[in-house]
Amino acid sequence: MQAAASPQTPPAAPPRAPDDNRVPNAPTPEQLNQILPHGRYLADSIIGAGGMGVVYRGIQTSLNRAIAIKLLRRGDGAAYAFEDRFRREAIAMAQLNHPNIVAIHDFDKIDDDYLFFVMEFVEGTDLAEIMRTGGMTPQLTMLLLPQICMALEYAHSRGIVHRDIKPANIMVTRRGEVKVTDFGLAKKFDQLNTFVTMTNMIMGTPEYAAPEQVDAHREVDHRADVYALGVMIYQMLTGQLPRGAWQPPSAKPGVDRRLDAIVIKAMMHDRNQRFQSVTEMRRAIEDITTRPLLGSGQTQHLGGRPHSRSPQQLTPRVLLLEDDLLVRDVLRRNLETAGLEITESGDGRDTIQRYGEALQSGRPYDLVILDLTIPDGLGGADTMEHLRRVDPKIVAIVSSGYRDDPIMQNPGHFGFAGALPKPYQREALMQLINGVLANSSRR
Repeated sequence: MQAAASPQTPPAAPPRAPDDNRVPNAPTPEQLNQILPHGRYLADSIIGAGGMGVVYRGIQTSLNRAIAIKLLRRGDGAAYAFEDRFRREAIAMAQLNHPNIVAIHDFDKIDDDYLFFVMEFVEGTDLAEIMRTGGMTPQLTMLLLPQICMALEYAHSRGIVHRDIKPANIMVTRRGEVKVTDFGLAKKFDQLNTFVTMTNMIMGTPEYAAPEQVDAHREVDHRADVYALGVMIYQMLTGQLPRGAWQPPSAKPGVDRRLDAIVIKAMMHDRNQRFQSVTEMRRAIEDITTRPLLGSGQTQHLGGRPHSRSPQQLTPRVLLLEDDLLVRDVLRRNLETAGLEITESGDGRDTIQRYGEALQSGRPYDLVILDLTIPDGLGGADTMEHLRRVDPKIVAIVSSGYRDDPIMQNPGHFGFAGALPKPYQREALMQLINGVLANSSRR
């Protein structure tokens, strides 16, 4: 199910499932198909199991699309309020429509025996498995973190706190896209309940729980997710949980020392001293990825090799808009190998903001590469219109797999210096970029 492993993509590791496709006290896929209502869904295998139920891979027959079916036997885990959590998870996920959150399609019951909900099937693996198989790197961490943050930002904007952020609840698709799942402990901001059951047993995962989550007298808000995210970042960077007198993440070779302050602030015992929003935390992370680490006459690029700089010969700066993470990774690696300084973006609005900030700082980009089609955001054509208003002298290349698009056919008419068709050939890529940079008055 996985793409080939690389420093920027998850390793090839399919989700682990029981060898005989059976889970004690759970229906087999064949048995489940006999009791699912109206023949709407067909289960074909078990792909996960835990205290909160069993997850099956299946098909929604009316649309012939892959789905995941989560099933809970009513009465199971009564001491842990599993049935209430199961309903809460379905309700919370139904309120959240975001590309980085697993989508839910249906919720129902089977007689008085089972509850089930149907959700998006994620063809990929989770962060826990990536770390278990040694596939997590600082570069992959920095690629995934903004997506995790954006999912939580959206949930928080809808008044929902996840309360169980951990690697096992962060899925990663073959394309490198994050999908946050398992909202079984989610709650609305205005609900005054904590992380503790009526029997005073801690629910969820204590290793990632904020101090206030284990205090029955304290309200839990969105800053609990900030704390858990800090713990998870530490684990992604070091391979270990921050226990006892833990060392900063940069004690491990290859980890940017600027991440130390982010992890420490996120994990402050006093939540008033943490990042007060995931948005604030994401911006701090993105500031690291876009601002070179200076030292010893070099500029250090996260995810790339250092490039020598001198006051007389500045490294050309390229702003790259591309929503496909794997395509963006290929471009970035090729351009960095050629000695260019790269800033990445996945949405046109973010690109416009970054370009404006660079102008104001006196360090404008020498070149912008704009993906023409961004399904879930502002695409290259609209982005270019905004950028030309900001800077009439902008130098930009349009990129697309739609070679017959009018903009690709006549890029100059739309203000572009050239067109870069997909899929990319490295020689043609560098020939175009070097030619555009050579003709640019900004170099």
